[in-house]
Amino acid sequence: MKWIKKIFGKKEDSSEETGLKEINFEDLPAWLDSRSQKISSRVEKDASGLLRELEVSLSALKESNLRLAEARVEGDFDIRAVKRAKSNRENVTKQVTLLIDKIRVQENRDFRALESFYGAATQSLDTCLEHMNRSFRYTRGVFPEESKEVSESLASLGAVFNELREVILVNKKEMDAIEAAYSDINEIEKLSASIAAEELGMESRGRKVQALRAEASGASQALEDFRKGAAWQNLQNLEAEFSAAREKLRKAEAGLSSLILPLSGHLSRIKKLHESSRYTLKPEVKKQLDICLEDPAHLDPSFFPELQKVFEDNALDMQAQKKEKALLQVKAAISGFPERKKEYLEALKEFETKRAEIENSDTGKLVELEHKETELLSRTRLLEEDIEDSEKKLAVLREELEHGKEKLLSSISLIDSGVKVTFPNSAS
Repeated sequence: MKWIKKIFGKKEDSSEETGLKEINFEDLPAWLDSRSQKISSRVEKDASGLLRELEVSLSALKESNLRLAEARVEGDFDIRAVKRAKSNRENVTKQVTLLIDKIRVQENRDFRALESFYGAATQSLDTCLEHMNRSFRYTRGVFPEESKEVSESLASLGAVFNELREVILVNKKEMDAIEAAYSDINEIEKLSASIAAEELGMESRGRKVQALRAEASGASQALEDFRKGAAWQNLQNLEAEFSAAREKLRKAEAGLSSLILPLSGHLSRIKKLHESSRYTLKPEVKKQLDICLEDPAHLDPSFFPELQKVFEDNALDMQAQKKEKALLQVKAAISGFPERKKEYLEALKEFETKRAEIENSDTGKLVELEHKETELLSRTRLLEEDIEDSEKKLAVLREELEHGKEKLLSSISLIDSGVKVTFPNSAS
């Protein structure tokens, strides 16, 4: 019972001034056993004489039923009435015989056994009377004396059952209350055990939460220290340099595109003319033209002088004004492209260098610390959620426990209103 005391706490001192008999919760089963045994002894004592009377009544019923079965017709009766009486007599004696066979007085005479016996026996009696009632009316007319004996024997049997019923009813309320109290005690013990287990689980999870919080705090501090260290600063600087190199490369690409973009429309037209065989490009020029349209950064500067020749070619089907404009753009590309490409290649080299340095930098420690911190905080949150769920469950269990205690007190008051149950740590 230690775990019950853990739930309820210490028991209170009894108060003799109230005149109530105090019984500790843990002593209730023994007290109930004693009450149950007293009732069973009393019932057995009261029922013993009735059961002897019952055996006598059954014996008398058996004899009267036999006399009815063997009775001869005496008197002047209509032959049809006699025939009807005899056929109905068979049903009467059959039903009475079935009744006698079903009512077996048993040796076990405690309360519940007696109650069960009474219920089954009276049901058999009611069934017998129901099935023989109509037949009995015909039987009485021809076999009056024998029918009267059977009727009196059945009445005697019914009288014994009525007395037995009174014995059962007098004790039933208390016996039902005793059984309800046993059930209430079992339920209280189960709820108390569940509460104790849940509290222990909460205490364990609470300790784990505290340990995880401390560990997570240490991981957070280690992460903060790492971010203040030289390795982190070097990584930050490298990322800043990488961002600057990426911006420089973007500007260099834009510079290249600014020379090519004005020509893109003309180049596309020349390509279509070539593909439709209305103008023929040299293979190398065609290859460079495709590169210029798709990836100008890889374009050979020698392409522009060749392109100038294309625009100057009278065979090229293009308006003179557009040719002149295109030639100006080509000349600008001839003069500006080498330098722009050089800037682009230098920016690309710097970008690739910085990217390689970033990829090869040791970020494992940072990732490890961040992962550890995240994992610890996640585990902490899950445990805290479990604790919240346990608190809700405990609230429900405690409410059920209080309800169970109220039910038990109600059952005990039906057994003995002068008894006060003392629950540990309860003023019940």
